[in-house]
Parts: sequence; C-alpha cells; structure tokens
Amino acid sequence: MTPQEEEKHRRFLRQFTAHEAAIHAYVRRLVPRREDALDVMQDISVVLWRKFDQLETDGDFVRWAFGVARFQVLAWRRDLARERERLVLSSETIELMAEETEQEEDQLELEREAILQHCLGKLKSEQREALEASCQKGAQTPQLASRFGRSVSGFYQWLYRIRQSLTVCAQEYANQEG
Repeated sequence: MTPQEEEKHRRFLRQFTAHEAAIHAYVRRLVPRREDALDVMQDISVVLWRKFDQLETDGDFVRWAFGVARFQVLAWRRDLARERERLVLSSETIELMAEETEQEEDQLELEREAILQHCLGKLKSEQREALEASCQKGAQTPQLASRFGRSVSGFYQWLYRIRQSLTVCAQEYANQEG
C-alpha cells in the first residue's frame, strides 16, 4: 500500500469511526427492523469507502454520509418491495423522514457542541491544552508527556482522567438541560 493510500485509509477510518453512531442512528430512524438497519449499514460502509475520493473536505463527511445512507435506504426499500411485492413505506415518506432526521441531527450536533464547550470551559487551562495537543494530527505522546512534565504512562492516565471528567460533565449538563 502506498503512503497516499495509507493516508486515505486513515482519513476514512478517522471520519467513519467518529460518525458511525450518528449514521447508524440516522439509518435506524428510516429502517424499521434493527437487523435490516445493520444490513443497510454494511452496504453504506462499503459505498462510503468506495466513493470516499468524491468527498471534497473531511468537514462535510456527515452530510455526505447521510446522503449516501439515504440512497442506500431507498435502494433497500426498493429491493424489499420487489421481494415482498408490497411497499413498506413510500419513497416520499422515506424522503420526508430523511429530511427530518437530517434537521434533527444538525440540532443535536449544535447541542453536543454547546455541551462540549461548556465542559471544556470547566477544565484548567493546562488540561485543555493537553487535550487539544493530543488531538492534533501527528501528535506524539512522548513529546507531549515531556512538554507537560509527565511520564508517558502518567500522561496517558492524566488524559484518561480529563476525558472521564468531560464525560461526567457532559452527562450531568445534558441531564440538567433535559
């Protein structure tokens, strides 16, 4: 595998794993049975990988993936209708549901971002710096550990505790907001 292919593979996996739950939730709202949704997700994964070169920027991954998912759900519905010779849901209904789901996902993304910003604001500046530095492309743990005056294992433990406190804060904040 060439270095370019490896980088493409890494970029895809990074984007796909970061957004797989949202894509699955999107599909699950459009496909009634869990087993069918899992089958459709497998098809979506293959199509996303095959067409990844068509994505212009990584920031548009979710919207692009939702578009691919929509077409895959419609294809699944068409195939199901052929098999059963009856429609489960009309194409128009699926289109409406897909549009509503995309709007809900946009709202959820804004809410998640607000919660994250709230909780990041509660961290000490050194904790925020360490977390942000560790998320940078090409970040190397030994150098970061040294920069923050910790051993490598101590740095990993520290990051783990920071992430845990963010998780707890986000859960508490989300529960308060309802």
